[in-house]
Amino acid sequence: SSYSFCTLLANAQIKAAKISRNSYHMDTPHLGRHSMETGAAFSPYQSLYGSPSRMQMKHLGEGIGMTLLEELEPKCSLWKYRAPLSEVRELDTVNSKYSDEFMVAGVPWRMHLQQRTDQQNGVVYLAVHLQCVHTGAGGTYGHFKITILNRDSEKSKGKNFHCHFKKPGSAWGLHHFIQLERLLNSDVGFIERYEVNGEVIPCIQIEILLKVIDPGVDGTYVFGQLPKPTKSTHHKSTINASLAWPEQEFTDMSFVLSSGEAIRAHKCIIASRCPKFFEYNNTEDTVTLSERMNKTVFDLFLRYVYSEETPEGRLDPETLIELYQLAAEHSFVNLAKKCLELCQPLITGKNVLQLITCDSVMDVINSSETTADSPLQLIFLRVLTTNYDELIQDTRFDDIPGKLNRKLSLIMRSKADLGEISFNPNVQERTLSQDLNNLSKTGAYSDMEVILPRGSSIQLHKVVLRNRAQQTQHWEGSSYQFPNEEQYAFSDETYVAFFEALYRGSIESEKEPITPELITLTLKMDSELELTNQDLKKECEAWVTAQNCLPLYVLSVRHEVTSLTDTSKVMLAKSFLDKLREEPETVWRLMEELPKTGLLDIFKSFSHNLLAQH
Repeated sequence: SSYSFCTLLANAQIKAAKISRNSYHMDTPHLGRHSMETGAAFSPYQSLYGSPSRMQMKHLGEGIGMTLLEELEPKCSLWKYRAPLSEVRELDTVNSKYSDEFMVAGVPWRMHLQQRTDQQNGVVYLAVHLQCVHTGAGGTYGHFKITILNRDSEKSKGKNFHCHFKKPGSAWGLHHFIQLERLLNSDVGFIERYEVNGEVIPCIQIEILLKVIDPGVDGTYVFGQLPKPTKSTHHKSTINASLAWPEQEFTDMSFVLSSGEAIRAHKCIIASRCPKFFEYNNTEDTVTLSERMNKTVFDLFLRYVYSEETPEGRLDPETLIELYQLAAEHSFVNLAKKCLELCQPLITGKNVLQLITCDSVMDVINSSETTADSPLQLIFLRVLTTNYDELIQDTRFDDIPGKLNRKLSLIMRSKADLGEISFNPNVQERTLSQDLNNLSKTGAYSDMEVILPRGSSIQLHKVVLRNRAQQTQHWEGSSYQFPNEEQYAFSDETYVAFFEALYRGSIESEKEPITPELITLTLKMDSELELTNQDLKKECEAWVTAQNCLPLYVLSVRHEVTSLTDTSKVMLAKSFLDKLREEPETVWRLMEELPKTGLLDIFKSFSHNLLAQH
């Protein structure tokens, strides 16, 4: 039975007590007590391995040591720890190194570094833990992410944790965070050099995003999501939510040019990304574009709408200016900025008057959205003022549009400043990920009904599904029903959360928590539907930790997710004794849900791990 199995493991704990464990968690003993021999207080930095060597961090200059980067919420902040490479190398001869203390939610914290060797293969790792220096009765719950930064953000090494720091000195992290040889290799990108007072100091950089969690009225803890930092050096500002363009399948509307040529599109995408088009037309099936709309410009615009791809290569300034106006009108700030970035060096004293008097560009200048201080106007004004003496002799000078001419006159008479080229900071970029997430919630213009195992249904869109999951091409007609089998028996809420994640291109949501069920279902669907966005799979794998490996193992066995079973089983075998000591009732309850084969499998892995440690 699962009870006897857990009893067997508890007995094995006694035999393993003297084994050096590759644990994810450490408790500092005797914190705050006094030594019977000396009467001196124990150091609040004492670890499981005795009194460590406190890092003698010289404050060599701003940015070396622990630095606050951003306060995101009252009990959540982002910190950066720059540790000199010389201190990391000293871990060869000293047991531990610590950062300076830093405060989050009135609780003191610090980073703990050690050097650890894998007993099975001899590989040396840097162990990285977050330590709670002091906590009150009942401990402190923390949701945090530790990231060792690389110059290439894709190669940064990060891990999420949800942990209970039960007593002062408790620490959570990874013993095998990163191979030390890789970390110290100057060609890999983890080492940065800082010049302080004429001295160049090589360092590694560790970011810590920490949120302290308060219990609810019932005493339980809801972790939710970590907020997105704006000042993180590794955080991706955008999510890959790209859709293919051009995409003719499943189109249900047309944009009509003045030539009569029609460009096909999808109502669900246009309504979620560019709702203004439907405001100007009596019908949603056909949108008639302005007489001067250029097909090249509109193709570039729709490519951005579907994929967020900005134009590359050499385009003429007229095309870039028209595309800029279209982007600004629909609040695509990044596209508008990119157009001006490409356009600015192309506008010179030799062509500025020709551009300004061009009909399409004059329409942009005279539009209600273009003010005298808009970025485009300021680009023109810089060129006009720099070449004023020459340009005023050109007969086309008199054709400069009124609002631009007035601003130029004021500047030349020193009645107005030229100003800086900048965008309105109050205008937020609407991303494809956000818009598709909203589309998944509303189901607007749905052409696919997905019936869940319990009988309820959700409204989805073929164009998004086909882009996100290859096997959905076999979903015929306007509906699809998941089999009513145990392996698909997730809650309706979990299915909804999965499809929202599929639409937006990330399992991380601003409001909803990432649950073990969502991780399991996403990895299940990655195998079943062949998801095209592998970022979802990578995110789920990163969320598999020592803290949630037991419920994930149980779920993966129940729902037949082999890849997750293998990953969680390895972690569970290493951390099972800790779990059994800390939460025996929870462990037994979850283990009772496992079939006999699952119990035997974890027993084999646990036994192998014990033998390897011997």
